[in-house]
Amino acid sequence: MDKKIWIAMGVIAAISVASLGISIARYQRVPQKEIEVVKPEVPEESAGFKGPVYTGTSNGFLIEFENGVKLYFSGDTALFSDMKFVIGDYYKPDIAFLSAGDTFTMDPIDAAFATTWINPKYAIPHHYHTFAMIVQNASKFVDEVNRHRQNGDTRAEPVVLEYGVERTLDGVKITWLGHGTFLFESPTGTRILLDPWLTANPDTPAEYKNFEDFKKIDLILITHGHLDHWDLDDLKELVRLYNPPILTQYEMALYLQQLGITAPIALMNKGGKITKNLLEQQEITANMPGDMEIMLVHADHSSSPP
Repeated sequence: MDKKIWIAMGVIAAISVASLGISIARYQRVPQKEIEVVKPEVPEESAGFKGPVYTGTSNGFLIEFENGVKLYFSGDTALFSDMKFVIGDYYKPDIAFLSAGDTFTMDPIDAAFATTWINPKYAIPHHYHTFAMIVQNASKFVDEVNRHRQNGDTRAEPVVLEYGVERTLDGVKITWLGHGTFLFESPTGTRILLDPWLTANPDTPAEYKNFEDFKKIDLILITHGHLDHWDLDDLKELVRLYNPPILTQYEMALYLQQLGITAPIALMNKGGKITKNLLEQQEITANMPGDMEIMLVHADHSSSPP
């Protein structure tokens, strides 16, 4: 190696060692101050606050009815790619319920775009109108779905439901009770109440706030822990009247048990299917057809009650 290069490398090394020595010396000369940890004052009224309860992550549901019709319920969610590769390409639902209120979920434009990935026969918006900060009607969703359909990007027909008015699609009876709360009745009469937030729900029709008028509830499905999707007092009264099995994510199930819900609660998680036979393996009896399947699927959203 050239002599000049060796000399240059030696100079650089010497400078580096000298700099390190100076740095160490400076560090040693700096007196170490004791760090004072300042604890924030907690107002008296919030002194008992322990933070949100972990109830798992949010999920949707995929229901295959006894007549083969598949219903996808998005739950509260953002637009995410599983809608195409898992829900659309693999499961191929006939009916899709898509949250479209914005602020907390997809907005109407994103929800309409989701139909190009899912490609259902029918697309139904939900989770809007309830509060002032979310979209107040479904017109934008309808316009956007129709535009995608005219462009050949989806086969979906937009369907806007009225509160408390039963609608039958492909043999499944559907009643929207406002926000994310729905009553489904299968072709052979199994009645499924999804996200039972009723008494405090401003869009739930008055006749559905008298729980005895339901006559029969065979299953309750809960998507996540947020308190605009279930209410403890509502749930206790529904359990008292009908004692239906409850299907929800594992952590939410444990939370409901801790709150004193006495109904049979199925333990399940995302990707897992529940059937009548599988419920019986958990020693749970359900009034549902043997060939009905209910699956928890992913949703991109937070969860947990305060």
